[in-house]
Amino acid sequence: MNSISSSMELLLDAGVKREIPVPILTPRLELRPFQDWDTDSIAALLADREVTKYIGDVRSREDAATSVKVMRKAFLERGWGTLAVTLRGEANAIGYCGVRPLPHTAELEIAFALQRDCWNLGYATEAAYASVDVAFSTLGIDSIVATVYPQNQPSLRVLEKLRMKLDSKVFGHWPMSAALLFRVQHDDWRKRP
Repeated sequence: MNSISSSMELLLDAGVKREIPVPILTPRLELRPFQDWDTDSIAALLADREVTKYIGDVRSREDAATSVKVMRKAFLERGWGTLAVTLRGEANAIGYCGVRPLPHTAELEIAFALQRDCWNLGYATEAAYASVDVAFSTLGIDSIVATVYPQNQPSLRVLEKLRMKLDSKVFGHWPMSAALLFRVQHDDWRKRP
C-alpha cells in the first residue's frame, strides 16, 4: 500500500478521528462548520448560473439544504471537511472552502466556491491557503489535489497562488470531458516563502 492511500485510509477510518481546529481565522475571513441557517446563503450561491458554471450547474434550494447537511455531518463525523466561509464578524456564509475526499480516489482535494459579489477580492485564495495550511498541519497527509476545468481561469489563478503544480488530466463531467488535476506536496508547502 502506498503512502497516499494509507494516509487517506487513516483519515477515513471511523476509529481514528483527526480534527482540524475551528474556526479557522484569516485576516478577513472565518471558516467554520456549516449550520442549518447557512442553507439560504448556499441556495443563493448554487442558484447563480455564473458561479456554478464549473461546479455542476444550478441547483435547487432542496439540493442546497442537502449539501449543507452533508457537509455539516461529514465535518462532525470526521473532524475535517468543507467549511462555511464568512466575512469576519458576520454570520452569513459567502461560500464554502475546505479539504474533502476526492470521489473514487485515495486523494484529498481542496474545494472552494464563493458568491459572485465576493470574486476578485482575494477571498478564495485567502480561504484556500488557510484550509491547505491547516490540513497539512493537522491531518498527517502527504499531498492535496485540486481539480479544475482549463476554462476556469479564476480558479487556475488561485491554484497558482497556492503553488500547486499540474499533475495530470482527468475525466470531467459532461459536457466538459477533460479536467486538470493539480497537486501540492506537504514538503513543498513547508518550503514556501
